[in-house]
Amino acid sequence: MAHRNNDVRREFMSTAKKRSGRGVRVGIAAISTVFALLAGATTAGNTYSTLISNSIGGTLYKTVETGDAEPISNGKDNGMSLSDWKQEADELVQEVAGEGIVMLKNDASTLPLAKGSKVTLFGRSSVDLVYGGTGAGGIDTTKAVNLKDAMETDGMFDVNDTMWDFYKTYDGKDGYIRSNGSYFGTKPEDLYVAEPPVSEYTDAVRQSYGDYSDAAVVVFSRVGGEGSDMPTGDFGDGTKYLSLQPQEKAVLKEIKDSGKFSKIIALINTSNAMELSWVDQQEYGVNACLWVGGVGQSGARSIAKVLDGEINPSGRLVDTYATDSMSSPAMQNFGDYTFSNADDIVKQVGEANNGTKYVVYREGIYVGYRYYETRYADSVLDPNGTNASSSAGAFAADTWKYDDEVTYPFGYGLSYGADDGDPYDEQLVSAKVDDSGVTATIKVTNTGTAAGKDVVQLYAQQPYTKGGLEKSAVQLIGFDKTDVLQPGESTEVTITSDRKNFATYDSDDTQAYVLDAGEYLFAVGDSAHDALNNMLAKQGKTVADGMDAAGDADQAAVWNNAERVVMDTAYSGEKLSNKFEAAGLEHYGKKTGYLTRADWTTFPESYTDLEATDEMISDINAAGTYEPENSDESPVVTGAKNDKTIAQMAGLDFDDPEWDKILDQLTVDEMLTLVMRSAKTAIPSIAYPAVQLTDGPQGNNNRKYVEDGTSATGFCAETVSAATFNRDLLKRIGDAKGEDWIRTDTIGSYSPAVNTHRTPYAGRNYEYYAEDGYLAGEMGYEEVVAMQARGLITTIKHFVLNDQETNRIGVCTFANEQSIREIYLKAFEKAFTEGKANGTMGAFNRIGARWSGAYEPLMRGVVRGEWGSTAIIDTDIAINTSEQSVQAGLVAGTTMWATSQAGFYQHASEIIGKDAKMIRNLREASHYVLYNLANSNAVNGLTTMTRVYKTTPYWLAIAYAALALLALVDLLLIAVMVRRYVRVKHVAKPVVTIVK
Repeated sequence: MAHRNNDVRREFMSTAKKRSGRGVRVGIAAISTVFALLAGATTAGNTYSTLISNSIGGTLYKTVETGDAEPISNGKDNGMSLSDWKQEADELVQEVAGEGIVMLKNDASTLPLAKGSKVTLFGRSSVDLVYGGTGAGGIDTTKAVNLKDAMETDGMFDVNDTMWDFYKTYDGKDGYIRSNGSYFGTKPEDLYVAEPPVSEYTDAVRQSYGDYSDAAVVVFSRVGGEGSDMPTGDFGDGTKYLSLQPQEKAVLKEIKDSGKFSKIIALINTSNAMELSWVDQQEYGVNACLWVGGVGQSGARSIAKVLDGEINPSGRLVDTYATDSMSSPAMQNFGDYTFSNADDIVKQVGEANNGTKYVVYREGIYVGYRYYETRYADSVLDPNGTNASSSAGAFAADTWKYDDEVTYPFGYGLSYGADDGDPYDEQLVSAKVDDSGVTATIKVTNTGTAAGKDVVQLYAQQPYTKGGLEKSAVQLIGFDKTDVLQPGESTEVTITSDRKNFATYDSDDTQAYVLDAGEYLFAVGDSAHDALNNMLAKQGKTVADGMDAAGDADQAAVWNNAERVVMDTAYSGEKLSNKFEAAGLEHYGKKTGYLTRADWTTFPESYTDLEATDEMISDINAAGTYEPENSDESPVVTGAKNDKTIAQMAGLDFDDPEWDKILDQLTVDEMLTLVMRSAKTAIPSIAYPAVQLTDGPQGNNNRKYVEDGTSATGFCAETVSAATFNRDLLKRIGDAKGEDWIRTDTIGSYSPAVNTHRTPYAGRNYEYYAEDGYLAGEMGYEEVVAMQARGLITTIKHFVLNDQETNRIGVCTFANEQSIREIYLKAFEKAFTEGKANGTMGAFNRIGARWSGAYEPLMRGVVRGEWGSTAIIDTDIAINTSEQSVQAGLVAGTTMWATSQAGFYQHASEIIGKDAKMIRNLREASHYVLYNLANSNAVNGLTTMTRVYKTTPYWLAIAYAALALLALVDLLLIAVMVRRYVRVKHVAKPVVTIVK
């Protein structure tokens, strides 16, 4: 029995030892796996350390003062308490919204409403206003003021709770939550207006009308965003997104047919030009209409104040509102176009290159009002010779007629104080032209009954020869906004405009701007159309000649230019020359077929079935065209021990010899770190600290105030800012943004955005100012100057021809030299030249077939050459090493890749090798980046004695400690296993006894 028990005990012990051994092995395997995963994560953490620390905190570098010196101050906060600043910024948003709101209609003085009026809000969007847009320009809507709260402030109005609650709690079929999210990857079928059917209105809702019947206020919204354009065809619950949908028409009919409401008021809550002809159609009974745009975090309060008359509306439209949103010539070539030989492109350059899409700007210079107003002028001046009244391009009727095609013109807007909505009498006192330009003096008198501000608009018309250079019949060349004028009060406004603003770029002959000989007209008007009618009246035309209204010849002046003037000197002093020949299809041996006012039957059709030529494919493959310059010797000095710091460079000229010393200190890796990592990583050798650059056009909403962790100010959409026509307000917006960037510890702003509203359907129109390059350029200039005065790096964007979101990454954009210069570059030029912009963000699209960042004639030819700019030329976020070629971009003059990702740094590290050309261009790029940073608030608080040292952030220290602990445990387990193995081997060793 004892023997048997011993056997059992031995078997048990043996089994336990085996299990123990397996447990140790499993433990080693598990801990080793965790160790490997954590080691990989730690390596990635090192790579993305800046991004991680920005998200969760942690210090990567520390600054140490090695001696006594005065700290630099290139921009500090305004000294206000944060709570006081928040209130001031919020009030500024309200002021901008108040001056940007445009009154489109006000029959029989429907507005303003009496204080205390009992109002019913209609429309799903009344409880869910569009405050701006989505993507880079979005704002924190959790802090935004809703319309009901705004209207009920201080007993201003009494709002129908029953209707409000119906919309707030409506949970109908899927999709009835309006698509407010990011547009990235959104399919049209997933986009919704989300207006609940009136059939869903309850008895309680309808019974509530009678108690809140002083006015029905109906909100119609459309939201645009980054990554996708608005659908022009079918979408989730309708067709053609910018038209009024059947369910929305039903709401208007419900209101009118109920017979309960004294007044019906429509609010247009979008930055994209909707179709609004229904506003005047009797079946809907709309008495008044306000365009409010994207009102920012607190602009809803200004809507309420306009409704009750506390604010007299003074905004003016920054777009032409066409009867049919598809009717512009640009819309005929907007959207998704694929090269017919796309497979060949993919085979040669790879699918990742995104080079299979294109768009052709066949409309030339005839964008926005330049098309509608010029065609109207020709229908009066030469209707038969130009086919202006033909059926070509007619969308609203069988033949083209301005009144049918346009609902509201560019620059239009009404005010309180007169039955016709125009209480301001403008008289052109004088208009004088000299070698510098035109100076016009206008007397403005408030002839109405309400105090308010007037917008004075000055337009020009150039002499046009049929078949000659294309010219718009009218173009904005100046504007100003009066202070508040009391009834009966007058003021004089003087507007000066450079002659380049009313010149034409001649790409065929002189390769310069020209003032052709002939008759120039300058006129003031309440809109582009009104000014044009005044010009036509000055030319002796009347309604008998086809004008839709009589003009006032006294509001126009004539200048006769005796001989052609050629202006071939650029801002920098160098001689002008064509820079965009490669942007046109003609460069590749193809015909574009541009629209010409010589014959309006050239109204463009969609350019389909375009085959990419071998030269196009070569240009699409930018990286493949790069030739390295391998050398055994470095083309520049690197790693020198000059002990220069970035703080020592503050205030030095770009060409100061001291720059060579600090640039000599940089290693190739440090230059790569600076250029490929968006200057977001510190470089201790030159005492450069890490900095932050963030979006955006509606505020620094990706960052929080350092003091309390709340989000920064959500400003109005740029479209609303532009609609104020108030330069002083734009300065204040720029200054306020500067304050927000300082208080969020951010030195760079990916704004303002100034691209052109080429069509009404572009997803990011809310981020951009206008369809007019002059207006956008003036507004962008004011913001840039004010922001930079606060020490910011402003990367004005998206440079250039990024006027649609569809296929924005890689789309080949074909346009002619004249339109690029007069329409698209115009929006950027003043900020670069007079404003000394210190940065720009490039674009994803291609100019012609070349990626914009690799289009050397733009970057070196225009920016560095013609404009004499030393700005940082950044990319849009660097995501594609195939399209956004490091080699081609550096050679072309791009100086920074906007990314905190490791991909571009790693890619550039692998390809640079001994490439002398790359290293030279890296040094050049580093010079531009460091020069601008040294003169920004990136160096605030530093001294000439500051040194920077690398530190380990807390989260990385924890990771290292965890790795050490895991390694220790792993080693202990391995030691246990080894010890067990040795013991087992020792015990199991056989003992042999030899018996002789």
